Amino acid sequence: MTDILERPSIALHGIRTVTGRYVIGKQAVQPGVNLFGCRLRMMSSDAFRVTAPVIPEQGEEVTASFGPLGTLNGRVERQLEDGFVVAIAQNQVSRDKLNARITTFSERLWTGELDRRSDKRLMPRNPRTVLSRPDNWSQPCLVLDYSGAGAALSAAFQPAVGEVVTIGKITGEVVRLFDVGFAVRFFESQQVDQVEGLLEAPDEWSAIVRRSFPPDLS
Repeated sequence: MTDILERPSIALHGIRTVTGRYVIGKQAVQPGVNLFGCRLRMMSSDAFRVTAPVIPEQGEEVTASFGPLGTLNGRVERQLEDGFVVAIAQNQVSRDKLNARITTFSERLWTGELDRRSDKRLMPRNPRTVLSRPDNWSQPCLVLDYSGAGAALSAAFQPAVGEVVTIGKITGEVVRLFDVGFAVRFFESQQVDQVEGLLEAPDEWSAIVRRSFPPDLS
């Protein structure tokens, strides 16, 4: 069977500044249970690929929203070490509408007409990392954005305000909860140009994750 990412369609590749949210399954939406934040990596009229904190099972239903690109529904076609690919369920009319949104968004990228407020947010190149607590509990998470003072995260975990957590190598305190995650204030302010490296998962954790998934050949 031809991989869905290889089928002819209008597509945007290498997107690193578009964040969204996704819901796994059809159950009532619960933050930290089946509602999470994600980062768009590829969008076409047939499929989309995201980096995400929680990777659904292959074939599982996912509904995702990406601002100007709209809300999309489909099933997981491929699991990746940092996220997953969803084959979009749609008819020809909805496919044409999505093509139009992709084209419009692409033109905005090329002409520089995107909302400049997004420039104030810093987004790591590799947003998927590990979150841990003082009791040695840890799990994957997604860094939505960061500054020298803190970071916004999404994970299969909704902590209490005031809880202490470590993201990568930086420890801080949970100061706010929101629908797809939570905000952490670092105990010590960091130099902005060093934060991204400190947020990365330890090498041994990343190696375990890589061994759990087949290589990404897309």
